[in-house]
Amino acid sequence: MQRFVLHVARAAFFVFPIVEICVCFGISVIDDETVLLQRNIGAVVKSPPARPAKESDDRWPILVPLRRESVPVVRNGKTISFKTSYSGKISIGRPSQDFRVVFDTGSGHVVVPSTACMSESCLVHAQYNMTASSTCTAVNVDGTVVGPEELGDQATIGYGTGKVTGEFVREQVCVGGGVGQAEACVEVGVVMAVEMTTQPFKAFNFDGILGMSLDGLAVSPEFSFVNRLVGGPSGSGAAAQFGVFLTGDATGDVGSEIALGGYNTDRVLSPLSWVPVAKKELGYWQVQIKEVRIGNVTLDMCKDGSCRGIVDTGTSHLGVPSKRLKDFTSALALDRAEGQDCRDIDGPSVELVVEGFTLSLTPKNYMRSLSPPPGAASGVQDPLAGKSFGAPAVAAEAALGTKAASAAYASNLKCAPRIMPVNFPAPLGPNIFILGEPVLSRYYTVYDWQQPPRIGFGLAASPQNGLASLPKPDNEDPDEHHNDEPVLEVFSLVQVSLTVSVSYRGPRAGAPRAVSGAAANAYTDPCGVVAPPAIHEEPLMAL
Repeated sequence: MQRFVLHVARAAFFVFPIVEICVCFGISVIDDETVLLQRNIGAVVKSPPARPAKESDDRWPILVPLRRESVPVVRNGKTISFKTSYSGKISIGRPSQDFRVVFDTGSGHVVVPSTACMSESCLVHAQYNMTASSTCTAVNVDGTVVGPEELGDQATIGYGTGKVTGEFVREQVCVGGGVGQAEACVEVGVVMAVEMTTQPFKAFNFDGILGMSLDGLAVSPEFSFVNRLVGGPSGSGAAAQFGVFLTGDATGDVGSEIALGGYNTDRVLSPLSWVPVAKKELGYWQVQIKEVRIGNVTLDMCKDGSCRGIVDTGTSHLGVPSKRLKDFTSALALDRAEGQDCRDIDGPSVELVVEGFTLSLTPKNYMRSLSPPPGAASGVQDPLAGKSFGAPAVAAEAALGTKAASAAYASNLKCAPRIMPVNFPAPLGPNIFILGEPVLSRYYTVYDWQQPPRIGFGLAASPQNGLASLPKPDNEDPDEHHNDEPVLEVFSLVQVSLTVSVSYRGPRAGAPRAVSGAAANAYTDPCGVVAPPAIHEEPLMAL
């Protein structure tokens, strides 16, 4: 059987012979940084009409505890830094199969490893068994059921670093259900991975990704978890919102969480300031940035209105346009006293002015706790172009933009900010920021799906903002733990590409498949469940 590449377009599917179609966006990272921002699809599926707001009830929001995980980066037998992620628990199918996933606003699909996957990254994690689930239906990208002995469509999702290739099922995905908590279950398209790259997935304890972007990053709205959640049965009471609370690398008794179907007012100190989503058709939760300031200096980069920031729960650094990286590193790389925590240094603020609000970061938010050790910046790679920005001897300079900043990495008395260079072409770039953990640990964020979509920012009730005595939530994950490692490196799950291989749908027009005997009444579908015979589907286009 043949597969074809699907170009996703408004109101129609088009099938062409397989060619390379992905548009490469760029995020330059150090080799211990993980970048999984999904590339834009190019042309996007049209979003469904706006739905009226639903009245809330006591079941909502559902609070899902998130565990902050730090994975050591080892070089020459020594731990030189850590890359971090936040993950929570979900279940898929009936009987339920449990997974730990990153709730990621920068990508658009539910992705978990399949039992058919033999990649190292799959074998060390929980794997989804489609034949064990009574609620599984193997489907193609257009929602048609995969018939017996047919190849299903495949998708390859590229992230800033690494990629996943998988097939589609329609399944029941559930979140919540902790002590005293309701459980929310939705039927949604799931990508079951049959291949996962070793980097970055093998090193982390989370199994998969639950994408929470707007519809534009999903192959269709039926594959968007948030779309299915807020478009659930009438009267469910779920608001078309979710809220994110991240504690950063602070120690204490406060646990990170995501709230679904509303937001947790106990986690925000100030009234929310609502900012409209910019270029919503691209699928990212991004906002217009009107002005950027470092200390009392305003950079001239946003005067033409081209600056925007992607708010991404899967990124642990602040991403800045690569052409302006020097402005940030030269202003923010500062000397410190021996033994001094870089987060306590007296340094300039970084201010991002958005519609009606200013996001303000201090060294407590954007600095690494201690200086990176010698060699921490070596081997800088552009994971999207697949090439090095320079030999290890000059890699630090490539990462930081200047020789002076490069030398800072060789000194343990120099503080370095948690920033990374980002290279995105139009229409998303080039002046694009990624607002990751440095922003999200200072501000509680609420993502409002109602049309037009918007993002709410409020000062978070977090240890970083001086509230270390807050209690843990009642449904705290017993595995939740906090780390105080000295150096924390990038982890990012922003989706950066999507290519769909469409299988030929059986016989051509005018040549129906012959079915006889018992098979005329029933067949066993790829999920291993006896089902009624499917109506034969013609190809999506005449070939």
